[in-house]
Amino acid sequence: MTPSAARPGDRERAERILQFIAPDAAQSWGRVIPGVPHSKGRPRFDTDGRAYTAKEDKKAERTTAQHVRRWFRLPLTGNVAVGCVFFRPNMQQIDTDNLLKHLCDAGNRIVWIDDSQITAKYGEIQLDAGHPRTILVVAPHVSTMLRGTDNVRPCTGCGLPFQPSRKTQKFHSVECFREHRARAAVS
Repeated sequence: MTPSAARPGDRERAERILQFIAPDAAQSWGRVIPGVPHSKGRPRFDTDGRAYTAKEDKKAERTTAQHVRRWFRLPLTGNVAVGCVFFRPNMQQIDTDNLLKHLCDAGNRIVWIDDSQITAKYGEIQLDAGHPRTILVVAPHVSTMLRGTDNVRPCTGCGLPFQPSRKTQKFHSVECFREHRARAAVS
C-alpha cells in the first residue's frame, strides 16, 4: 500500500479482495491512488458523428496513469484480475462500472497491455469525505478464457507464436495455411 494515501484497514480490505478475485495468485499488487475517484463519462460525438473522449476524461486518465506507472515497470501480459474500492467524498450517484472503466482504460499499456486481458473484476463504492481514494488490487488470473500471452500457441504452418481468435485456429494467417497446404500436397 502507498503509506501516505492508505488509511487504517485498507491493506486488510485489499487482501480480502485479492482472495476473492485471484485466490491462486502467486504475486499481486495493492496500491492506493489518492484523490477523488474519476468516473468515465459517456462518449461524445463530433459534428461528423465520430465518437471521442471528453477532455476531462483524458486528463483524469493521464493523472491515474501517472500514479500506476510508478508501480508497474512492465505491463502484465496474460489474464488479469482487478479489484477496486472507490472511496468517494460525497453521496453522488456514480456507477461502479464507470469508475472501473476509467481505471481499466488508464492502465492500458502500463498495468496490462490492453484491458481486454481483465478476466475478473471487483468494484465497490464507499463514502469517506475526508480521505477520498481508490484501493487498487491487481493479480495474474487463472481463467479458461485465455487472453494476452496466456493465449499464445505456435502456428501449425510456420511455427511462429500467435494469438488465435478462436479455439480451433491453427494457423496465424490465411497465407500460412495455403503455404502449408501446398507443401503437404507436394509431399
